[in-house]
Amino acid sequence: MTRVGMLSIVLAAAVTGACGGSDNASPTPTGPSSTTTTTTAPPAPQQACVPTNLHVVSIQGTGVTLGWNGVSGATEYVVLVGSSPGSSDQLSTNTTNTSYTWTAKVGRQYARVQSKCNGQFGSSSNEVEYTVGS
Repeated sequence: MTRVGMLSIVLAAAVTGACGGSDNASPTPTGPSSTTTTTTAPPAPQQACVPTNLHVVSIQGTGVTLGWNGVSGATEYVVLVGSSPGSSDQLSTNTTNTSYTWTAKVGRQYARVQSKCNGQFGSSSNEVEYTVGS
C-alpha cells in the first residue's frame, strides 16, 4: 500500500470516529434534530398604565400647575415639558402626585405625563400646549 493510500485510510478512520460513526453506519441520511427553540417577545408598552386627562390647572405669572387622572397601581409619574411637541428640554421630573407645580420659562410649551407600573414606564398621556407670559 502506498503512503497516500495509508493516509486516506487513517483520515477516514479519524473522521468516522470523531463523528461518532461506526463501520455499519446506514447510508441513509438522518432527519433534522427535534430540538425546540423558544423565543420571548419584548414586553409591550403598558397601555393600561397611561395617565389620562392631562390639563393645565392654572398659570399664574410663570407658575404652572398641571393635573391628570391617576393610574391604578402606578408608583410614580414623570412630568415631561418641552419647547416643541414630544420634547422634554424644559422639564423632566418625577412625582407621586397627580398634579405638579413649577416655575416655567416664558413662551409656548408642551407637556405630557408618563406613569410607572410594575417597574416600567407606560406610554405618554395626551399632550397639552400652553403659553407662559412674561
